[in-house]
Amino acid sequence: MKLYVASTSSFAGKTLVALALAKLWAREGVAVGYVKPLGKIPVVEGGRVVDEDASFLASELGLPGPPEAVCPVVITQDLVMAAYRGEPLRLKNRILDAVEKAASRTDALLLGGAANLRDGVFLGISPLALISELDCRVLLVDRFSGEKSMDQILWAAGELRERLLGVVLNRVAKAQEAFLRETVLPYFAARNLRVFGAMPSDAVLDSVSVKTLSESLSADVACGEEALGTMIERFCIGAMDVDSALRVFRRTPRKAVITGGHRADIQLAALETDTTCMVLTGGVAPNELIRSRAQEAGVPILVVQEDTLFTVEKFERLMGRLRIREKEKIERGVSLVGERVDTAGILAALRGSGTKRK
Repeated sequence: MKLYVASTSSFAGKTLVALALAKLWAREGVAVGYVKPLGKIPVVEGGRVVDEDASFLASELGLPGPPEAVCPVVITQDLVMAAYRGEPLRLKNRILDAVEKAASRTDALLLGGAANLRDGVFLGISPLALISELDCRVLLVDRFSGEKSMDQILWAAGELRERLLGVVLNRVAKAQEAFLRETVLPYFAARNLRVFGAMPSDAVLDSVSVKTLSESLSADVACGEEALGTMIERFCIGAMDVDSALRVFRRTPRKAVITGGHRADIQLAALETDTTCMVLTGGVAPNELIRSRAQEAGVPILVVQEDTLFTVEKFERLMGRLRIREKEKIERGVSLVGERVDTAGILAALRGSGTKRK
């Protein structure tokens, strides 16, 4: 059995869903494998270029074999330029071989899709063509966003036809839950499009570790290295007067406070509330009083060279593109999928599906 976990857009949550399905099915005695045909996040591990997501899943699931067994094709600049030059790439055979070997030792093989159902066409490895040739069923993961999601899901359903097993909706805002339940789900049901579950936005999954934030901002750690694993759920900008800042800080727990390095008054106010870390902008390090208070409170301080506005923009981009890596997020993600998605129903539908080659 092969299940291709696809998504309608980047950062929809397909890696989380694939990871959770593998872990939850394994608890039921199912031998689960994973292959990501096309990797787009090249990193170097042990002197070899691998895909970051695929390497993470292989490690988390304890999959055997070399990196290319899990992700046979990783996009690099050299590969892209070879495609531009019209050189024969012969990538499809690598994928078919990896999938065949992985499928031979598993009951259920999960294939991790790229950002959408078009990624790879330029390289001669169309996801739609692979799905058909490998005789996969497809689970579509969508980061629900109203009408845009409807367009994307219906387009995908039209392309996939009988190969589409169903849909999982992710990061559904609380304000949309009633609309989803009363309007969206009946709409799909009337068109025989099965929705296996809808997962809400989650503070833990939407959080980021101080370490990840520090790396993303290229920040210097002024203090608090021992607390870099702490998770940040929200952020506040400290650009107002102290009284106003305190009112905001007190009602915003587990936050990062971004403020100018010269604003010692705002920094002290932040340390009086539930603050996870502070980001000081303008390249100004904290004074000794702030450093001492932060160390006592276990609050890391990051120092960046850029101004506050630029730093906030980088932070916002990061919060919209989070990956599941930290243990706390993995455990919460698997738990949330188990609670909100009919994983047994997906497995039963996969077992009962009789896919036919087009």
